Parts: sequence; structure tokens; C-alpha cells
Amino acid sequence: MLLRGAGVLLPEGRIERADVLVEGGRIAEVGAGLAAPESAQVVDLSGLTLAPGFIDVHVHGGGGHSLLAADSGEVSAHSEWVISRGVTSFLATVCALDAEHGIACAEAAAEARCDGAQLLGVNFEGPFVSPQRRGALPSTWLAQPNRALLDRLLASAPVRVMTIAPELDGGLELVAAAAATGVRVSVGHTDATYEIARRAFEAGAAHVTHAFNAMRPLHHRDPGPIAAAIEASGVTVEVIADGVHLHPATVRLLVRALGRERACLVTDAVTPAGLGAGVFRIGDEEAVMKDGSIRLPDGTIAGSAATMDAIVRNAVEWGVADAAGALEMASAVPAGAAGVGQRKGRIAAGYDADLVALSENFGVWGTWVGGRCVYMSEEA
Repeated sequence: MLLRGAGVLLPEGRIERADVLVEGGRIAEVGAGLAAPESAQVVDLSGLTLAPGFIDVHVHGGGGHSLLAADSGEVSAHSEWVISRGVTSFLATVCALDAEHGIACAEAAAEARCDGAQLLGVNFEGPFVSPQRRGALPSTWLAQPNRALLDRLLASAPVRVMTIAPELDGGLELVAAAAATGVRVSVGHTDATYEIARRAFEAGAAHVTHAFNAMRPLHHRDPGPIAAAIEASGVTVEVIADGVHLHPATVRLLVRALGRERACLVTDAVTPAGLGAGVFRIGDEEAVMKDGSIRLPDGTIAGSAATMDAIVRNAVEWGVADAAGALEMASAVPAGAAGVGQRKGRIAAGYDADLVALSENFGVWGTWVGGRCVYMSEEA
């Protein structure tokens, strides 16, 4: 297949009217005026922007579908819906009623047949997190650091990311144990001081869960985990640019401090995301979507109503980054966080042909996963 004539967005900038040749599900060549091989399908993308597909490493659902239902059919349905938002791969992010429910959710994800966006694995948001900073996580989900439970969770599915609060008794040891298995340990839902967070990054943690939310804040005399993450080399930080979790000025400041190569755009989306209205149950509590946010009755933010295309659009409109930078934060950076940065998240020879064609203002025109067209808008 030859995708012809789009403005191709690379981390270093935009190539006007370039072609992308796809063979065997991977990108074979990128350049201007490429010749179409005999019998190749040619797709004219003139006037559009071709970017790497979005990778959402922190998402609980969307489009009316839940990744927390312990139902592989729900995971499959989410996979087929989220391609309309430019997402080509994702991590099923699990928080649950208890450990057994969490394992069931992870097992269901592992069994799901995803014909749309590719499921890369599981992101466990807990359970080894702080009761004081649990946010909307069910209190019954939380557990003290426990190596036996860690091993059970890691055995339930291919686990890519896990959130751990390092200040818990045994937390730093659990960070090191999880990191030693290849899991990307994320500091989050935490009351860790700057010093403890710094020690967690030294012990192997390499990620931060939804910056500033459900964690000790950055204070000029108590800088907390955000300052430790900014100073730690190679640590990626999740940014929810939905206008609810973070003020635009906060996003600009954080990305300037980190550099766009360490800022990871995520949605933290839950079931009603993308629908405009809806209800989402978290344990015995009911979260309601209103005015673009989803909250529990006490006002606690309970996930996001955002979609990745809107998150990218916000990052550009808020002056956080140019289009190339915003798309890097939605593709290459999360690919690295998920451990697939050597084959996903870039438009370059040898990379998976996970691509999204964008119209003006980042509207999703078409989506390809592994070189296969999985979504085409009505305007196409």
C-alpha cells in the first residue's frame, strides 16, 4: 500500500507532500515521489496530515465500553471504538473492587480479540497505593506491598505498567522487585516526599501516573514527587491535557520542565468518554459526567471524559507544543513507556504501520493498524 501526498509529521517536523510505502504491515519507505509497486493499493491523502497512531497507556474505557468489567467483549468493543479517535494501541488500565476482581479484569483483557486498536497489555493502577491519595480508586482495591500478590498480578496478563506508592511500608522494595521483572513502575496515588520519590526512581521506577493528581503537591518547601521526576533522567510523566485535571498553564510549565520527549499524553478516560453524557460506577459510588468532567458525589475527579484526538488538539491550542511535538507526546513517548518504542510511535522504515490521517484541527480522517485500514470517517 502506498499512502500518497500527505504532510507527514515526524518528531523533527513536517515533510510536505510525502509518501509512505507499507509492506507486510510495516513501513518500508518514507519520501517524496515514491513509485507505487505493481498491484499496490494507492491511497490519496492530499491535503491531510499523516501522523503516528496515538498510543493511550492510561485508559479505563470510552464510548460506552468499560475495561473494568472483567469482560473480554468489552475490551474488544473498546478496541473497535477508539480507532475513531486515532488510537492504534492502548494499555487496559485496571483498578478494581479488590485483588480478585483486578486479576479477572486483567485476564479478560489478555483473552480479548481486538480487531481495532491493538491491546499492548495491562496497566495496573494500584493496588499498592496510598489511602490518603487514592482519589477515586475504591478503598477495597488498595493493598499493602505484598510480594505474593505482586506475583499473582503479574502472572494474570502481560503487564506493562504498574503504579506503586513508594512511601508505603515495603514500597521501595516492591518498586525494585517489579522493575526487575521488566514492568515499568509508575509513582502515583502517592504521598511520597521528594526524597522518597527520588529513591524510588533510583530503585527502578521510570514513570509518573497522572501528574499532580492524587499525589503530594509541588510546594516550594516540599517539592514532592513531581520535582523528583523532573530531575530524574529518563522518567516519563503522564499529562492529562483535558482542562479538568490540569490548568493549561500547568501543562505548559510541566512540559517545558520535562522536555516533550518525557511528557506522555494520556486520557485516563472512563466508560462515558466521548459520549457527551453518562454515568460510570466505581465500586458502590456513581460518577456523573457534567460539563466535560466526571466526578463522584463529593466532587472527586473520577477519570476523564477526554479522547486522544481532543488531548492532542488541546496541547497545540494551549501552546504546549507545535503539532509535531504534540503528536510525539501522543505516540513516541507512550510507545517508550509501554516498552514498544523500537517498533511503534514513529513514521520510519521498519516501524509498524500504525498511522492516523488527520484533517484540519486534528479531526480523524482514517486510521491504520499494522497497515490495515480499520477506520475511515464519513468525510473520507
